[in-house]
Amino acid sequence: MDLQICLRNALKNKYQELNEAHLSNSLLPSRLCFRPLNASVLQQHEFRFVDKSNLDTLLSFPPAQVARILLCDCKHDSSKRTVITLGVCGVGKSTTVQRCALEWAEENWYHGIRLLFPLTFWELNVLKHKLSLIELLQTFYPDLKELDVSTLNNNNVWFILDGLDEYHLPLNFSCRRVNDILEISKVDILVTNLIRGNLLPKAHIWITTRHAAATQIPESFLLKVTEVLGFSDEQKEQHFREVIGNVDLANKAIDHVKVSRSLDFLCQIPPICSIMANVLKKHVETVDKFKFSPLNLTQIYTNLVQTSNPVIVSKLGMLALHRMDQNNVIYEHDLKEGNVSPEEASAFSKECPLVLREEKGLRNTTVFRFGQSSIQEFLAASAEIDNMEANPLRSGRCQYLVEQALQNPEGKMDVFLRFIFGLIKERRVLESSNQLFAYTKRMLLENIMSDSAVGLFHCLREYDSQVLLSEVKKFQKLNISPVSEVTNMQWSFISQRTRAFEGMRDSFEMEVSTRCDERLLRQLPALLKSRKAK
Repeated sequence: MDLQICLRNALKNKYQELNEAHLSNSLLPSRLCFRPLNASVLQQHEFRFVDKSNLDTLLSFPPAQVARILLCDCKHDSSKRTVITLGVCGVGKSTTVQRCALEWAEENWYHGIRLLFPLTFWELNVLKHKLSLIELLQTFYPDLKELDVSTLNNNNVWFILDGLDEYHLPLNFSCRRVNDILEISKVDILVTNLIRGNLLPKAHIWITTRHAAATQIPESFLLKVTEVLGFSDEQKEQHFREVIGNVDLANKAIDHVKVSRSLDFLCQIPPICSIMANVLKKHVETVDKFKFSPLNLTQIYTNLVQTSNPVIVSKLGMLALHRMDQNNVIYEHDLKEGNVSPEEASAFSKECPLVLREEKGLRNTTVFRFGQSSIQEFLAASAEIDNMEANPLRSGRCQYLVEQALQNPEGKMDVFLRFIFGLIKERRVLESSNQLFAYTKRMLLENIMSDSAVGLFHCLREYDSQVLLSEVKKFQKLNISPVSEVTNMQWSFISQRTRAFEGMRDSFEMEVSTRCDERLLRQLPALLKSRKAK
Protein backbone atom coordinates (compact mmCIF):
# COMPACT_ATOMS: atom_id res chain seq x y z
CA MET A 1 0.00 0.00 0.00
CA ASP A 2 1.19 3.55 -0.77
CA LEU A 3 2.96 5.09 2.25
CA GLN A 4 0.79 8.21 2.24
CA ILE A 5 -2.45 6.22 2.05
CA CYS A 6 -1.25 3.96 4.85
CA LEU A 7 -0.45 6.97 7.07
CA ARG A 8 -3.78 8.65 6.28
CA ASN A 9 -5.64 5.48 7.29
CA ALA A 10 -3.66 5.23 10.53
CA LEU A 11 -4.49 8.84 11.45
CA LYS A 12 -8.17 8.40 10.61
CA ASN A 13 -8.34 5.35 12.88
CA LYS A 14 -6.48 7.21 15.62
CA TYR A 15 -8.38 10.50 15.59
CA GLN A 16 -11.82 9.80 14.10
CA GLU A 17 -13.47 8.82 17.38
CA LEU A 18 -11.38 11.25 19.41
CA ASN A 19 -12.45 14.18 17.25
CA GLU A 20 -16.08 13.24 16.67
CA ALA A 21 -17.35 15.63 19.33
CA HIS A 22 -15.00 18.42 18.30
CA LEU A 23 -15.77 18.21 14.60
CA SER A 24 -19.51 18.58 15.17
CA ASN A 25 -18.84 21.49 17.51
CA SER A 26 -18.49 24.90 15.87
CA LEU A 27 -16.90 26.14 19.10
CA LEU A 28 -13.56 24.48 18.43
CA PRO A 29 -11.04 27.05 19.72
CA SER A 30 -9.17 27.38 16.45
CA ARG A 31 -8.38 31.07 16.94
CA LEU A 32 -4.65 31.52 16.56
CA CYS A 33 -2.38 34.51 16.16
CA PHE A 34 1.19 35.26 15.18
CA ARG A 35 3.10 36.89 18.02
CA PRO A 36 6.68 37.77 18.96
CA LEU A 37 8.43 35.51 21.44
CA ASN A 38 9.23 37.42 24.63
CA ALA A 39 11.38 35.03 26.64
CA SER A 40 11.39 37.34 29.68
CA VAL A 41 7.70 36.68 30.43
CA LEU A 42 7.36 33.02 29.44
CA GLN A 43 7.90 31.78 33.00
CA GLN A 44 4.90 33.72 34.34
CA HIS A 45 1.84 31.98 35.75
CA GLU A 46 -0.51 31.14 32.88
CA PHE A 47 -3.41 33.21 34.20
CA ARG A 48 -1.31 36.31 33.47
CA PHE A 49 -1.47 35.47 29.76
CA VAL A 50 -5.27 35.26 29.89
CA ASP A 51 -6.62 37.39 32.74
CA LYS A 52 -5.97 41.00 31.71
CA SER A 53 -8.56 42.45 34.10
CA ASN A 54 -5.96 44.81 35.56
CA LEU A 55 -5.29 46.48 32.20
CA ASP A 56 -7.19 49.31 30.53
CA THR A 57 -5.94 48.49 27.03
CA LEU A 58 -5.06 45.12 25.51
CA LEU A 59 -2.49 44.17 22.89
CA SER A 60 -3.71 42.38 19.80
CA PHE A 61 -1.70 40.29 17.36
CA PRO A 62 -2.30 39.34 13.70
CA PRO A 63 -4.70 36.37 13.37
CA ALA A 64 -3.43 33.10 11.95
CA GLN A 65 -4.94 29.96 10.48
CA VAL A 66 -3.40 26.50 10.77
CA ALA A 67 -3.12 26.45 6.97
CA ARG A 68 -0.79 29.47 7.19
CA ILE A 69 1.16 27.96 10.07
CA LEU A 70 1.93 24.86 8.00
CA LEU A 71 2.91 26.88 4.94
CA CYS A 72 6.57 27.46 4.15
CA ASP A 73 8.26 28.69 0.98
CA CYS A 74 11.61 27.45 2.38
CA LYS A 75 13.37 30.66 1.26
CA HIS A 76 15.03 31.09 4.64
CA ASP A 77 17.94 29.98 6.77
CA SER A 78 17.84 26.17 6.68
CA SER A 79 18.11 25.98 10.49
CA LYS A 80 14.71 27.65 10.84
CA ARG A 81 12.32 24.79 10.16
CA THR A 82 10.34 24.75 13.41
CA VAL A 83 6.99 26.39 14.06
CA ILE A 84 6.05 26.72 17.73
CA THR A 85 2.51 27.24 19.01
CA LEU A 86 2.06 28.46 22.57
CA GLY A 87 -1.04 28.26 24.72
CA VAL A 88 -2.15 27.91 28.32
CA CYS A 89 -3.33 24.58 29.72
CA GLY A 90 -6.63 23.51 28.17
CA VAL A 91 -6.84 26.28 25.59
CA GLY A 92 -7.01 23.83 22.67
CA LYS A 93 -3.48 23.11 21.42
CA SER A 94 -3.90 19.33 21.23
CA THR A 95 -7.41 19.68 19.83
CA THR A 96 -6.06 21.92 17.07
CA VAL A 97 -3.33 19.37 16.28
CA GLN A 98 -5.78 16.45 16.23
CA ARG A 99 -8.21 18.26 13.98
CA CYS A 100 -5.37 19.28 11.64
CA ALA A 101 -4.17 15.65 11.43
CA LEU A 102 -7.67 14.36 10.70
CA GLU A 103 -8.33 17.02 8.05
CA TRP A 104 -5.08 16.08 6.33
CA ALA A 105 -5.89 12.36 6.59
CA GLU A 106 -9.33 12.93 5.05
CA GLU A 107 -7.75 15.07 2.28
CA ASN A 108 -9.82 18.12 3.20
CA TRP A 109 -6.90 20.50 3.81
CA TYR A 110 -3.11 20.84 3.63
CA HIS A 111 -2.73 19.36 0.16
CA GLY A 112 0.89 20.54 -0.02
CA ILE A 113 1.90 18.17 2.76
CA ARG A 114 3.07 14.74 1.63
CA LEU A 115 3.49 13.08 5.06
CA LEU A 116 2.30 14.24 8.50
CA PHE A 117 3.53 12.54 11.69
CA PRO A 118 1.80 13.63 14.93
CA LEU A 119 3.68 12.53 18.07
CA THR A 120 2.83 13.41 21.67
CA PHE A 121 5.52 14.10 24.25
CA TRP A 122 3.61 12.33 27.04
CA GLU A 123 3.74 9.14 24.97
CA LEU A 124 7.43 9.69 24.20
CA ASN A 125 7.97 9.51 27.97
CA VAL A 126 6.96 5.84 27.77
CA LEU A 127 9.91 5.01 25.49
CA LYS A 128 12.78 4.42 27.91
CA HIS A 129 15.07 2.40 25.61
CA LYS A 130 17.34 3.58 22.80
CA LEU A 131 16.05 3.37 19.24
CA SER A 132 16.44 4.96 15.82
CA LEU A 133 14.17 7.63 14.35
CA ILE A 134 12.73 5.05 11.94
CA GLU A 135 11.99 2.70 14.85
CA LEU A 136 10.42 5.55 16.80
CA LEU A 137 8.04 6.38 13.94
CA GLN A 138 7.17 2.72 13.44
CA THR A 139 6.44 2.39 17.17
CA PHE A 140 3.67 4.95 16.73
CA TYR A 141 2.70 3.86 13.20
CA PRO A 142 3.59 0.14 12.90
CA ASP A 143 2.04 -0.25 9.43
CA LEU A 144 4.61 2.10 7.86
CA LYS A 145 7.11 -0.52 6.75
CA GLU A 146 8.73 1.34 3.84
CA LEU A 147 10.11 4.43 5.60
CA ASP A 148 13.55 5.60 4.44
CA VAL A 149 15.59 8.78 4.29
CA SER A 150 14.59 9.65 0.71
CA THR A 151 10.92 9.51 1.72
CA LEU A 152 11.31 11.51 4.93
CA ASN A 153 13.91 14.16 4.04
CA ASN A 154 11.60 16.47 2.10
CA ASN A 155 10.21 19.93 2.82
CA ASN A 156 6.64 18.62 2.41
CA VAL A 157 7.11 16.26 5.38
CA TRP A 158 5.93 17.56 8.76
CA PHE A 159 6.47 16.24 12.28
CA ILE A 160 4.00 17.49 14.90
CA LEU A 161 5.39 17.26 18.43
CA ASP A 162 2.49 17.98 20.75
CA GLY A 163 2.89 19.05 24.38
CA LEU A 164 6.57 19.84 24.99
CA ASP A 165 5.67 20.91 28.54
CA GLU A 166 4.65 17.29 29.27
CA TYR A 167 8.06 15.84 28.39
CA HIS A 168 10.00 14.57 31.40
CA LEU A 169 13.48 15.26 30.02
CA PRO A 170 14.91 18.70 29.18
CA LEU A 171 16.02 19.18 25.58
CA ASN A 172 19.79 19.66 25.53
CA PHE A 173 20.85 21.43 22.33
CA SER A 174 24.50 20.70 23.13
CA CYS A 175 23.91 16.95 22.95
CA ARG A 176 25.86 14.72 20.60
CA ARG A 177 25.11 14.98 16.89
CA VAL A 178 22.95 12.33 15.19
CA ASN A 179 22.73 12.48 11.37
CA ASP A 180 21.50 9.02 10.40
CA ILE A 181 17.83 8.06 10.82
CA LEU A 182 18.99 4.47 11.44
CA GLU A 183 21.36 5.43 14.28
CA ILE A 184 20.17 4.28 17.70
CA SER A 185 19.98 6.87 20.45
CA LYS A 186 17.88 8.12 23.35
CA VAL A 187 14.53 9.67 22.43
CA ASP A 188 15.39 13.15 23.72
CA ILE A 189 18.58 13.19 21.62
CA LEU A 190 16.62 12.16 18.51
CA VAL A 191 14.06 14.93 19.11
CA THR A 192 16.78 17.53 19.68
CA ASN A 193 18.65 16.55 16.51
CA LEU A 194 15.42 16.65 14.54
CA ILE A 195 14.84 20.26 15.66
CA ARG A 196 18.49 21.20 15.06
CA GLY A 197 18.24 19.88 11.50
CA ASN A 198 20.91 17.21 11.86
CA LEU A 199 18.23 14.60 11.20
CA LEU A 200 16.13 15.17 8.06
CA PRO A 201 17.29 18.77 7.43
CA LYS A 202 14.55 19.44 4.85
CA ALA A 203 11.60 18.27 6.96
CA HIS A 204 9.55 20.70 9.06
CA ILE A 205 8.52 20.52 12.73
CA TRP A 206 5.47 21.94 14.48
CA ILE A 207 5.75 22.01 18.28
CA THR A 208 2.96 22.89 20.71
CA THR A 209 3.65 23.78 24.31
CA ARG A 210 2.63 25.79 27.32
CA HIS A 211 4.60 29.02 27.59
CA ALA A 212 7.27 28.13 30.16
CA ALA A 213 8.63 25.11 28.25
CA ALA A 214 9.13 27.19 25.09
CA THR A 215 12.33 28.61 26.58
CA GLN A 216 14.01 25.24 25.91
CA ILE A 217 14.15 25.89 22.17
CA PRO A 218 16.68 28.49 20.94
CA GLU A 219 15.06 31.19 18.83
CA SER A 220 17.62 30.55 16.08
CA PHE A 221 15.66 27.39 15.18
CA LEU A 222 12.21 29.00 15.14
CA LEU A 223 10.55 29.82 11.83
CA LYS A 224 7.23 31.11 13.26
CA VAL A 225 5.77 31.74 16.72
CA THR A 226 2.01 31.44 17.16
CA GLU A 227 -0.44 31.22 20.04
CA VAL A 228 -3.83 29.53 20.55
CA LEU A 229 -6.23 32.11 22.00
CA GLY A 230 -9.23 30.00 23.00
CA PHE A 231 -12.84 31.17 22.81
CA SER A 232 -13.92 34.51 21.40
CA ASP A 233 -16.69 36.44 23.18
CA GLU A 234 -19.24 35.01 20.73
CA GLN A 235 -17.99 31.45 21.27
CA LYS A 236 -18.15 31.88 25.06
CA GLU A 237 -21.79 32.96 24.93
CA GLN A 238 -22.71 30.25 22.43
CA HIS A 239 -21.05 27.62 24.64
CA PHE A 240 -23.07 28.81 27.65
CA ARG A 241 -26.29 28.52 25.64
CA GLU A 242 -25.43 25.00 24.41
CA VAL A 243 -24.49 23.75 27.90
CA ILE A 244 -27.45 25.35 29.69
CA GLY A 245 -30.07 24.78 27.00
CA ASN A 246 -32.51 27.45 28.23
CA VAL A 247 -31.92 30.87 26.61
CA ASP A 248 -33.12 32.93 29.59
CA LEU A 249 -31.04 30.95 32.10
CA ALA A 250 -28.03 31.10 29.78
CA ASN A 251 -28.33 34.88 29.55
CA LYS A 252 -28.43 35.12 33.34
CA ALA A 253 -25.33 32.95 33.64
CA ILE A 254 -23.53 35.05 31.02
CA ASP A 255 -24.43 38.18 33.00
CA HIS A 256 -22.91 36.66 36.14
CA VAL A 257 -19.63 36.14 34.31
CA LYS A 258 -19.61 39.58 32.70
CA VAL A 259 -19.97 41.32 36.06
CA SER A 260 -16.46 40.05 36.88
CA ARG A 261 -13.93 41.10 34.28
CA SER A 262 -11.54 38.47 35.63
CA LEU A 263 -14.03 35.60 35.17
CA ASP A 264 -14.92 36.92 31.72
CA PHE A 265 -11.28 36.72 30.63
CA LEU A 266 -10.83 33.24 32.13
CA CYS A 267 -13.82 31.98 30.12
CA GLN A 268 -11.57 32.12 27.04
CA ILE A 269 -10.15 28.80 28.25
CA PRO A 270 -12.68 26.14 27.10
CA PRO A 271 -12.53 23.86 30.21
CA ILE A 272 -13.01 26.86 32.52
CA CYS A 273 -15.87 28.08 30.34
CA SER A 274 -17.48 24.63 30.63
CA ILE A 275 -17.00 24.62 34.42
CA MET A 276 -18.61 28.04 34.77
CA ALA A 277 -21.50 27.17 32.45
CA ASN A 278 -22.29 23.93 34.32
CA VAL A 279 -22.04 25.49 37.79
CA LEU A 280 -23.90 28.69 36.93
CA LYS A 281 -26.67 26.69 35.25
CA LYS A 282 -27.61 25.27 38.66
CA HIS A 283 -26.95 28.57 40.43
CA VAL A 284 -29.26 30.73 38.29
CA GLU A 285 -32.00 28.09 38.50
CA THR A 286 -32.13 28.44 42.29
CA VAL A 287 -31.75 32.21 42.85
CA ASP A 288 -34.61 34.71 42.82
CA LYS A 289 -35.43 36.08 39.37
CA PHE A 290 -34.71 39.67 40.38
CA LYS A 291 -31.80 38.92 42.71
CA PHE A 292 -28.27 39.24 41.41
CA SER A 293 -25.80 37.18 43.46
CA PRO A 294 -22.62 36.51 41.44
CA LEU A 295 -20.18 33.80 42.48
CA ASN A 296 -16.43 34.26 42.68
CA LEU A 297 -13.90 31.79 41.25
CA THR A 298 -13.53 29.83 44.51
CA GLN A 299 -17.30 29.46 44.91
CA ILE A 300 -17.63 28.21 41.33
CA TYR A 301 -14.96 25.53 41.83
CA THR A 302 -16.36 24.62 45.26
CA ASN A 303 -19.80 24.05 43.73
CA LEU A 304 -18.21 21.95 40.99
CA VAL A 305 -16.79 19.35 43.40
CA GLN A 306 -19.27 19.50 46.30
CA THR A 307 -21.49 16.69 44.96
CA SER A 308 -18.51 14.42 44.20
CA ASN A 309 -17.14 11.65 46.41
CA PRO A 310 -15.49 13.64 49.26
CA VAL A 311 -12.97 10.89 50.01
CA ILE A 312 -11.65 10.85 46.43
CA VAL A 313 -11.70 14.67 46.26
CA SER A 314 -9.60 14.79 49.43
CA LYS A 315 -7.14 12.24 48.01
CA LEU A 316 -6.90 14.19 44.74
CA GLY A 317 -6.25 17.31 46.81
CA MET A 318 -3.23 15.71 48.46
CA LEU A 319 -2.04 14.51 45.05
CA ALA A 320 -2.48 18.01 43.61
CA LEU A 321 -0.57 19.57 46.52
CA HIS A 322 2.34 17.13 46.12
CA ARG A 323 2.47 17.80 42.36
CA MET A 324 2.24 21.62 42.43
CA ASP A 325 5.54 22.08 40.57
CA GLN A 326 4.96 19.28 38.05
CA ASN A 327 3.15 19.04 34.72
CA ASN A 328 -0.48 18.09 34.35
CA VAL A 329 0.04 14.49 33.16
CA ILE A 330 -0.47 11.89 35.90
CA TYR A 331 0.74 8.36 35.12
CA GLU A 332 -0.68 5.43 37.06
CA HIS A 333 2.41 5.19 39.29
CA ASP A 334 2.06 8.90 40.17
CA LEU A 335 -1.35 8.26 41.73
CA LYS A 336 0.39 6.65 44.72
CA GLU A 337 1.42 10.14 45.92
CA GLY A 338 -2.22 10.78 46.82
CA ASN A 339 -3.02 7.19 47.80
CA VAL A 340 -5.38 7.00 44.80
CA SER A 341 -5.82 3.70 42.97
CA PRO A 342 -6.08 3.65 39.15
CA GLU A 343 -9.58 2.18 39.52
CA GLU A 344 -10.68 5.05 41.79
CA ALA A 345 -9.22 7.63 39.42
CA SER A 346 -10.87 6.01 36.39
CA ALA A 347 -14.28 5.85 38.08
CA PHE A 348 -14.01 9.46 39.26
CA SER A 349 -13.00 10.68 35.78
CA LYS A 350 -16.23 9.24 34.39
CA GLU A 351 -18.27 10.78 37.22
CA CYS A 352 -16.66 14.24 37.03
CA PRO A 353 -14.72 14.70 33.75
CA LEU A 354 -14.46 18.46 34.30
CA VAL A 355 -12.24 17.73 37.31
CA LEU A 356 -10.26 14.69 36.10
CA ARG A 357 -9.82 13.23 32.60
CA GLU A 358 -8.53 9.80 31.57
CA GLU A 359 -6.60 9.16 28.36
CA LYS A 360 -5.09 6.04 26.81
CA GLY A 361 -2.17 6.05 24.42
CA LEU A 362 0.96 4.24 23.26
CA ARG A 363 1.27 0.63 24.50
CA ASN A 364 -2.12 1.00 26.16
CA THR A 365 -0.63 3.41 28.71
CA THR A 366 -3.26 5.18 30.82
CA VAL A 367 -2.74 8.73 32.07
CA PHE A 368 -4.93 11.17 33.95
CA ARG A 369 -5.11 14.95 33.81
CA PHE A 370 -6.82 17.54 35.95
CA GLY A 371 -9.51 19.22 33.84
CA GLN A 372 -7.40 22.39 33.84
CA SER A 373 -4.32 23.46 35.79
CA SER A 374 -6.50 25.76 37.92
CA ILE A 375 -8.43 22.66 39.09
CA GLN A 376 -5.15 21.28 40.41
CA GLU A 377 -4.45 24.58 42.21
CA PHE A 378 -7.94 24.63 43.71
CA LEU A 379 -7.65 21.05 44.98
CA ALA A 380 -4.14 21.76 46.30
CA ALA A 381 -5.45 24.86 48.12
CA SER A 382 -8.27 22.77 49.57
CA ALA A 383 -5.74 20.23 50.89
CA GLU A 384 -3.66 23.07 52.33
CA ILE A 385 -6.73 24.44 54.14
CA ASP A 386 -7.48 20.93 55.47
CA ASN A 387 -4.00 20.91 56.99
CA MET A 388 -4.42 24.44 58.35
CA GLU A 389 -7.69 23.76 60.14
CA ALA A 390 -5.86 21.53 62.61
CA ASN A 391 -3.09 24.10 63.06
CA PRO A 392 -3.52 26.79 65.76
CA LEU A 393 -0.93 28.90 63.88
CA ARG A 394 -2.92 28.91 60.63
CA SER A 395 -2.86 32.71 60.37
CA GLY A 396 0.94 32.62 60.44
CA ARG A 397 0.95 29.89 57.80
CA CYS A 398 -1.23 32.04 55.51
CA GLN A 399 1.04 35.03 56.06
CA TYR A 400 4.01 32.85 55.12
CA LEU A 401 2.25 31.91 51.85
CA VAL A 402 1.70 35.62 51.09
CA GLU A 403 5.42 36.24 51.66
CA GLN A 404 6.29 33.32 49.37
CA ALA A 405 4.03 34.72 46.67
CA LEU A 406 5.72 38.13 46.90
CA GLN A 407 9.11 36.48 46.46
CA ASN A 408 7.98 34.92 43.18
CA PRO A 409 7.75 37.70 40.55
CA GLU A 410 6.43 35.22 37.94
CA GLY A 411 3.27 34.78 40.02
CA LYS A 412 3.58 30.98 40.31
CA MET A 413 1.59 31.04 43.57
CA ASP A 414 -0.98 33.70 42.60
CA VAL A 415 -3.91 31.41 41.77
CA PHE A 416 -3.15 28.91 44.55
CA LEU A 417 -3.13 31.81 47.05
CA ARG A 418 -6.30 33.25 45.51
CA PHE A 419 -8.08 29.95 46.24
CA ILE A 420 -6.58 29.91 49.76
CA PHE A 421 -8.21 33.27 50.53
CA GLY A 422 -11.49 32.18 48.95
CA LEU A 423 -11.57 28.94 50.95
CA ILE A 424 -10.71 30.79 54.17
CA LYS A 425 -13.99 32.63 53.70
CA GLU A 426 -16.03 29.62 52.52
CA ARG A 427 -14.88 27.46 55.44
CA ARG A 428 -14.71 30.34 57.96
CA VAL A 429 -11.15 29.49 58.86
CA LEU A 430 -10.29 33.07 59.92
CA GLU A 431 -12.36 36.08 60.98
CA SER A 432 -12.27 39.23 58.85
CA SER A 433 -10.53 41.03 61.74
CA ASN A 434 -7.55 38.65 61.54
CA GLN A 435 -4.21 40.38 61.05
CA LEU A 436 -3.64 38.38 57.84
CA PHE A 437 -5.93 40.67 55.85
CA ALA A 438 -4.40 43.90 57.18
CA TYR A 439 -0.95 42.48 56.43
CA THR A 440 -1.92 41.45 52.89
CA LYS A 441 -3.47 44.86 52.21
CA ARG A 442 -0.29 46.56 53.44
CA MET A 443 1.85 44.34 51.20
CA LEU A 444 -0.42 45.15 48.26
CA LEU A 445 -0.06 48.90 48.86
CA GLU A 446 3.70 48.67 49.32
CA ASN A 447 4.06 46.73 46.05
CA ILE A 448 1.30 48.49 44.12
CA MET A 449 3.48 49.15 41.05
CA SER A 450 4.40 45.46 40.65
CA ASP A 451 2.59 42.51 39.07
CA SER A 452 2.52 40.89 42.52
CA ALA A 453 -0.03 43.51 43.58
CA VAL A 454 -2.46 42.15 40.99
CA GLY A 455 -2.27 38.68 42.56
CA LEU A 456 -2.77 40.06 46.08
CA PHE A 457 -5.68 42.19 44.89
CA HIS A 458 -7.38 39.08 43.50
CA CYS A 459 -6.73 37.28 46.81
CA LEU A 460 -8.34 40.01 48.90
CA ARG A 461 -11.28 40.30 46.50
CA GLU A 462 -11.80 36.55 46.70
CA TYR A 463 -12.36 37.04 50.44
CA ASP A 464 -14.13 40.42 50.21
CA SER A 465 -15.34 41.74 46.85
CA GLN A 466 -15.48 45.29 48.26
CA VAL A 467 -11.85 45.38 49.39
CA LEU A 468 -10.15 48.79 49.11
CA LEU A 469 -13.27 50.35 47.54
CA SER A 470 -14.08 52.51 50.58
CA GLU A 471 -10.49 53.79 50.72
CA VAL A 472 -10.53 54.51 46.98
CA LYS A 473 -13.83 56.40 47.26
CA LYS A 474 -12.43 58.46 50.14
CA PHE A 475 -9.35 59.35 48.10
CA GLN A 476 -11.44 60.27 45.05
CA LYS A 477 -13.69 62.48 47.15
CA LEU A 478 -11.05 64.29 49.25
CA ASN A 479 -7.87 63.73 47.19
CA ILE A 480 -6.15 62.84 50.46
CA SER A 481 -4.39 59.53 51.08
CA PRO A 482 -6.43 57.41 53.54
CA VAL A 483 -3.23 55.64 54.64
CA SER A 484 -0.37 57.83 55.76
CA GLU A 485 2.37 55.53 54.40
CA VAL A 486 0.88 55.61 50.88
CA THR A 487 1.34 58.68 48.69
CA ASN A 488 -1.35 60.43 46.64
CA MET A 489 0.37 59.24 43.46
CA GLN A 490 0.15 55.63 44.64
CA TRP A 491 -3.53 56.06 45.53
CA SER A 492 -4.18 57.53 42.11
CA PHE A 493 -2.65 54.39 40.62
CA ILE A 494 -4.69 52.18 42.98
CA SER A 495 -7.84 54.03 41.89
CA GLN A 496 -7.08 53.44 38.20
CA ARG A 497 -6.24 49.78 38.82
CA THR A 498 -9.45 49.21 40.81
CA ARG A 499 -11.50 50.62 37.95
CA ALA A 500 -9.64 48.50 35.40
CA PHE A 501 -10.16 45.27 37.37
CA GLU A 502 -13.89 45.27 36.76
CA GLY A 503 -14.07 47.53 33.71
CA MET A 504 -15.66 50.43 35.60
CA ARG A 505 -16.87 53.38 33.56
CA ASP A 506 -18.11 56.83 34.51
CA SER A 507 -21.71 56.49 33.38
CA PHE A 508 -24.25 54.08 31.92
CA GLU A 509 -26.87 55.51 29.58
CA MET A 510 -29.89 53.67 28.21
CA GLU A 511 -32.25 54.98 25.55
CA VAL A 512 -35.67 55.98 26.86
CA SER A 513 -37.42 53.69 24.37
CA THR A 514 -35.67 50.62 25.78
CA ARG A 515 -36.13 51.32 29.49
CA CYS A 516 -38.16 48.34 30.59
CA ASP A 517 -37.53 45.76 33.30
CA GLU A 518 -36.45 42.99 30.92
CA ARG A 519 -34.01 45.15 28.96
CA LEU A 520 -32.68 46.70 32.15
CA LEU A 521 -31.98 43.27 33.65
CA ARG A 522 -30.00 42.31 30.54
CA GLN A 523 -27.89 45.45 31.03
CA LEU A 524 -27.14 44.72 34.70
CA PRO A 525 -23.47 43.82 34.16
CA ALA A 526 -22.81 47.20 32.53
CA LEU A 527 -25.02 49.04 35.02
CA LEU A 528 -23.30 47.53 38.05
CA LYS A 529 -19.91 48.60 36.73
CA SER A 530 -20.89 52.27 36.24
CA ARG A 531 -20.74 55.20 38.62
CA LYS A 532 -23.88 56.92 37.28
CA ALA A 533 -26.94 55.69 35.38
CA LYS A 534 -29.04 57.89 33.08
